[in-house]
Amino acid sequence: MGLTGTGKSTLINNFLREKVMPVGHGLNSCTQEIQCASITLPEDHPIWPNRRVVLVDSPGFDDSERGEFEILRKIAVWLASAYGEQTTIAGLVYLHDISKVRLGGIGLLSYELFHRICGPNALNRVVMATTHWSEIPSKHPEVGQIREQELQQEFWVEALTNGARYRRVSEAPEADNWGIIDHLLAKHFEAVATKIQEELVQRGLRVAQTEAGRTLKDAMHKRLGAPAPEVRPTREELRASSSQRGDNHGVYLFQFLVASWGTN
Repeated sequence: MGLTGTGKSTLINNFLREKVMPVGHGLNSCTQEIQCASITLPEDHPIWPNRRVVLVDSPGFDDSERGEFEILRKIAVWLASAYGEQTTIAGLVYLHDISKVRLGGIGLLSYELFHRICGPNALNRVVMATTHWSEIPSKHPEVGQIREQELQQEFWVEALTNGARYRRVSEAPEADNWGIIDHLLAKHFEAVATKIQEELVQRGLRVAQTEAGRTLKDAMHKRLGAPAPEVRPTREELRASSSQRGDNHGVYLFQFLVASWGTN
Protein backbone atom coordinates (compact mmCIF):
# COMPACT_ATOMS: atom_id res chain seq x y z
CA MET A 1 0.00 0.00 0.00
CA GLY A 2 1.08 3.59 -0.38
CA LEU A 3 0.09 6.91 -1.85
CA THR A 4 0.14 7.68 -5.55
CA GLY A 5 3.70 8.10 -6.79
CA THR A 6 5.45 6.19 -4.00
CA GLY A 7 6.77 3.64 -6.49
CA LYS A 8 4.41 0.68 -6.09
CA SER A 9 4.27 -0.13 -9.81
CA THR A 10 7.97 0.63 -10.24
CA LEU A 11 8.92 -1.85 -7.51
CA ILE A 12 6.85 -4.59 -9.13
CA ASN A 13 8.51 -3.90 -12.49
CA ASN A 14 11.88 -4.08 -10.70
CA PHE A 15 11.06 -7.56 -9.43
CA LEU A 16 9.85 -8.66 -12.88
CA ARG A 17 12.84 -7.09 -14.68
CA GLU A 18 10.46 -5.71 -17.29
CA LYS A 19 7.84 -2.98 -17.54
CA VAL A 20 4.58 -4.82 -16.93
CA MET A 21 2.81 -2.36 -14.65
CA PRO A 22 2.21 1.15 -16.07
CA VAL A 23 4.17 3.83 -14.23
CA GLY A 24 2.76 7.34 -14.02
CA HIS A 25 4.80 10.51 -14.40
CA GLY A 26 1.95 13.03 -14.57
CA LEU A 27 -0.48 14.46 -12.06
CA ASN A 28 -3.14 11.77 -12.52
CA SER A 29 -2.97 8.42 -10.77
CA CYS A 30 -1.72 5.63 -13.03
CA THR A 31 -2.96 2.59 -11.08
CA GLN A 32 -6.73 2.79 -10.65
CA GLU A 33 -7.61 -0.89 -10.40
CA ILE A 34 -6.03 -3.82 -8.60
CA GLN A 35 -3.63 -5.45 -11.08
CA CYS A 36 -1.65 -8.68 -10.95
CA ALA A 37 1.58 -9.92 -12.50
CA SER A 38 3.60 -13.06 -11.80
CA ILE A 39 7.16 -14.33 -11.81
CA THR A 40 8.64 -17.78 -11.23
CA LEU A 41 11.33 -18.00 -8.58
CA PRO A 42 14.66 -19.56 -9.63
CA GLU A 43 15.61 -23.16 -8.95
CA ASP A 44 18.15 -22.12 -6.32
CA HIS A 45 15.76 -19.92 -4.34
CA PRO A 46 16.30 -20.86 -0.66
CA ILE A 47 12.62 -20.75 0.31
CA TRP A 48 10.38 -21.31 -2.70
CA PRO A 49 12.35 -22.82 -5.63
CA ASN A 50 10.44 -22.92 -8.92
CA ARG A 51 7.32 -21.43 -7.36
CA ARG A 52 5.17 -18.78 -8.97
CA VAL A 53 5.04 -15.37 -7.30
CA VAL A 54 2.04 -13.15 -8.01
CA LEU A 55 2.51 -9.42 -7.48
CA VAL A 56 -0.61 -7.34 -6.93
CA ASP A 57 -0.62 -3.58 -7.42
CA SER A 58 -3.31 -1.39 -5.85
CA PRO A 59 -4.29 2.27 -6.20
CA GLY A 60 -3.43 4.74 -3.45
CA PHE A 61 -6.00 6.40 -1.23
CA ASP A 62 -5.14 9.73 -2.85
CA ASP A 63 -6.19 8.42 -6.28
CA SER A 64 -7.04 11.28 -8.66
CA GLU A 65 -10.09 9.51 -10.11
CA ARG A 66 -11.66 7.62 -7.19
CA GLY A 67 -12.53 8.46 -3.61
CA GLU A 68 -11.06 6.88 -0.49
CA PHE A 69 -14.11 4.71 0.20
CA GLU A 70 -14.06 3.24 -3.28
CA ILE A 71 -10.35 2.42 -3.00
CA LEU A 72 -10.85 0.85 0.44
CA ARG A 73 -13.75 -1.18 -0.90
CA LYS A 74 -11.71 -2.49 -3.84
CA ILE A 75 -8.88 -3.59 -1.55
CA ALA A 76 -11.25 -5.07 1.03
CA VAL A 77 -13.28 -7.03 -1.52
CA TRP A 78 -10.10 -8.44 -3.06
CA LEU A 79 -8.83 -9.57 0.33
CA ALA A 80 -12.20 -11.00 1.37
CA SER A 81 -12.52 -12.95 -1.87
CA ALA A 82 -9.01 -14.36 -1.45
CA TYR A 83 -9.82 -15.39 2.12
CA GLY A 84 -13.08 -17.01 1.07
CA GLU A 85 -11.14 -19.12 -1.44
CA GLN A 86 -8.65 -20.22 1.26
CA THR A 87 -5.88 -18.15 -0.28
CA THR A 88 -3.30 -17.28 2.37
CA ILE A 89 -1.82 -13.80 2.40
CA ALA A 90 1.93 -14.20 2.86
CA GLY A 91 2.67 -10.55 3.53
CA LEU A 92 1.93 -6.88 2.99
CA VAL A 93 4.21 -4.01 2.01
CA TYR A 94 3.66 -0.31 2.69
CA LEU A 95 5.65 2.26 0.70
CA HIS A 96 6.45 5.86 1.63
CA ASP A 97 8.21 8.47 -0.51
CA ILE A 98 11.21 9.60 1.58
CA SER A 99 11.67 12.70 -0.61
CA LYS A 100 8.45 14.24 0.71
CA VAL A 101 9.15 17.07 3.11
CA ARG A 102 6.13 16.41 5.33
CA LEU A 103 3.85 13.52 6.16
CA GLY A 104 0.52 15.28 5.61
CA GLY A 105 -3.06 14.42 6.40
CA ILE A 106 -3.66 11.97 3.55
CA GLY A 107 -0.31 10.31 4.26
CA LEU A 108 -1.21 9.77 7.91
CA LEU A 109 -4.68 8.54 6.95
CA SER A 110 -3.25 6.14 4.37
CA TYR A 111 -0.96 4.54 6.95
CA GLU A 112 -3.75 4.41 9.54
CA LEU A 113 -6.03 2.62 7.07
CA PHE A 114 -3.25 0.19 6.21
CA HIS A 115 -2.74 -0.50 9.91
CA ARG A 116 -6.47 -1.12 10.40
CA ILE A 117 -6.64 -3.38 7.35
CA CYS A 118 -3.76 -5.51 8.67
CA GLY A 119 -4.68 -5.71 12.33
CA PRO A 120 -2.25 -6.77 15.09
CA ASN A 121 -2.10 -10.45 14.12
CA ALA A 122 -0.74 -9.72 10.64
CA LEU A 123 1.89 -7.11 11.55
CA ASN A 124 4.68 -9.70 11.53
CA ARG A 125 3.85 -10.14 7.82
CA VAL A 126 4.35 -6.45 7.08
CA VAL A 127 7.31 -4.59 5.57
CA MET A 128 7.34 -0.80 5.93
CA ALA A 129 9.56 0.58 3.19
CA THR A 130 10.81 3.94 1.96
CA THR A 131 11.37 4.85 -1.70
CA HIS A 132 12.82 7.65 -3.86
CA TRP A 133 16.12 7.83 -2.00
CA SER A 134 17.75 9.01 -5.22
CA GLU A 135 15.82 12.27 -4.88
CA ILE A 136 17.51 13.14 -1.59
CA PRO A 137 20.29 15.69 -2.35
CA SER A 138 23.63 13.88 -2.40
CA LYS A 139 25.22 16.80 -0.52
CA HIS A 140 22.72 16.45 2.30
CA PRO A 141 22.12 12.72 2.95
CA GLU A 142 21.24 13.55 6.54
CA VAL A 143 17.90 14.94 5.30
CA GLY A 144 16.71 11.47 4.35
CA GLN A 145 18.22 9.92 7.45
CA ILE A 146 16.35 12.35 9.73
CA ARG A 147 13.05 11.61 7.98
CA GLU A 148 13.74 7.88 8.14
CA GLN A 149 14.38 8.13 11.88
CA GLU A 150 11.16 10.07 12.41
CA LEU A 151 9.16 7.44 10.53
CA GLN A 152 10.63 4.59 12.56
CA GLN A 153 10.55 6.25 15.96
CA GLU A 154 7.32 8.25 15.70
CA PHE A 155 4.89 7.56 12.87
CA TRP A 156 5.51 3.82 12.35
CA VAL A 157 6.61 2.91 15.86
CA GLU A 158 3.49 0.86 16.69
CA ALA A 159 3.78 -1.34 13.60
CA LEU A 160 7.54 -1.80 13.96
CA THR A 161 7.38 -2.68 17.66
CA ASN A 162 4.70 -5.28 16.95
CA GLY A 163 6.46 -7.32 14.32
CA ALA A 164 6.69 -5.25 11.12
CA ARG A 165 10.10 -4.85 9.46
CA TYR A 166 11.65 -1.78 7.86
CA ARG A 167 13.48 -1.65 4.51
CA ARG A 168 14.85 0.89 2.08
CA VAL A 169 13.86 0.39 -1.57
CA SER A 170 15.99 1.32 -4.56
CA GLU A 171 14.25 2.13 -7.84
CA ALA A 172 17.38 1.56 -9.93
CA PRO A 173 16.79 -1.07 -12.66
CA GLU A 174 19.71 -3.16 -11.39
CA ALA A 175 18.67 -2.89 -7.73
CA ASP A 176 18.17 -6.03 -5.67
CA ASN A 177 15.08 -5.63 -3.48
CA TRP A 178 14.49 -9.35 -2.99
CA GLY A 179 15.19 -9.06 0.71
CA ILE A 180 11.64 -7.75 1.06
CA ILE A 181 10.17 -10.77 -0.67
CA ASP A 182 12.40 -13.34 1.03
CA HIS A 183 11.53 -11.99 4.48
CA LEU A 184 7.82 -12.39 3.81
CA LEU A 185 8.11 -15.75 2.06
CA ALA A 186 9.96 -17.15 5.07
CA LYS A 187 6.74 -16.74 7.07
CA HIS A 188 4.19 -17.88 4.49
CA PHE A 189 3.88 -21.38 5.99
CA GLU A 190 2.13 -19.88 9.03
CA ALA A 191 -1.38 -19.03 7.91
CA VAL A 192 -2.70 -15.69 9.18
CA ALA A 193 -5.68 -13.56 8.25
CA THR A 194 -5.71 -9.79 8.15
CA LYS A 195 -8.10 -7.91 10.38
CA ILE A 196 -10.36 -6.84 7.53
CA GLN A 197 -10.56 -10.40 6.20
CA GLU A 198 -11.79 -11.61 9.58
CA GLU A 199 -14.30 -8.76 9.80
CA LEU A 200 -15.75 -9.25 6.33
CA VAL A 201 -15.77 -13.04 6.02
CA GLN A 202 -15.89 -14.44 9.55
CA ARG A 203 -18.07 -11.76 11.12
CA GLY A 204 -20.05 -10.82 8.01
CA LEU A 205 -19.48 -7.06 8.36
CA ARG A 206 -19.71 -4.59 5.50
CA VAL A 207 -16.64 -2.57 4.55
CA ALA A 208 -18.07 0.56 6.18
CA GLN A 209 -18.50 -1.39 9.45
CA THR A 210 -14.89 -2.56 9.67
CA GLU A 211 -12.23 -0.77 11.70
CA ALA A 212 -10.74 0.62 8.50
CA GLY A 213 -14.16 1.72 7.28
CA ARG A 214 -14.99 3.46 10.56
CA THR A 215 -11.57 5.12 10.63
CA LEU A 216 -12.13 6.51 7.15
CA LYS A 217 -15.66 7.62 8.01
CA ASP A 218 -14.40 9.49 11.08
CA ALA A 219 -11.67 11.15 9.00
CA MET A 220 -14.21 12.30 6.43
CA HIS A 221 -16.44 13.60 9.20
CA LYS A 222 -13.60 15.74 10.57
CA ARG A 223 -12.67 16.94 7.10
CA LEU A 224 -16.20 17.87 6.07
CA GLY A 225 -17.37 19.09 9.45
CA ALA A 226 -20.47 16.95 9.11
CA PRO A 227 -21.29 13.23 9.27
CA ALA A 228 -19.95 11.35 6.26
CA PRO A 229 -22.65 9.93 3.96
CA GLU A 230 -23.72 6.34 4.50
CA VAL A 231 -22.11 3.98 2.04
CA ARG A 232 -24.24 1.14 0.78
CA PRO A 233 -22.49 -2.17 0.08
CA THR A 234 -21.94 -3.02 -3.58
CA ARG A 235 -22.87 -6.32 -5.18
CA GLU A 236 -19.19 -7.36 -5.12
CA GLU A 237 -18.94 -6.52 -1.42
CA LEU A 238 -22.01 -8.55 -0.58
CA ARG A 239 -20.68 -11.49 -2.58
CA ALA A 240 -17.27 -11.34 -0.92
CA SER A 241 -18.62 -11.07 2.62
CA SER A 242 -20.84 -14.12 2.15
CA SER A 243 -18.39 -16.22 0.12
CA GLN A 244 -17.80 -19.83 1.09
CA ARG A 245 -14.39 -21.42 1.43
CA GLY A 246 -13.32 -23.11 -1.80
CA ASP A 247 -10.53 -25.36 -3.09
CA ASN A 248 -7.91 -22.74 -3.91
CA HIS A 249 -4.90 -23.27 -1.67
CA GLY A 250 -2.70 -20.61 -3.23
CA VAL A 251 -0.55 -18.39 -1.05
CA TYR A 252 -0.53 -14.65 -1.73
CA LEU A 253 1.47 -11.68 -0.62
CA PHE A 254 -0.86 -8.72 -0.91
CA GLN A 255 1.51 -5.87 -1.44
CA PHE A 256 0.14 -2.47 -1.05
CA LEU A 257 2.22 -1.96 -3.47
CA VAL A 258 0.26 -4.75 -3.23
CA ALA A 259 2.09 -7.99 -3.77
CA SER A 260 0.82 -11.47 -3.61
CA TRP A 261 2.23 -14.94 -3.89
CA GLY A 262 0.54 -17.90 -5.51
CA THR A 263 1.15 -21.53 -6.27
CA ASN A 264 1.50 -22.99 -9.74
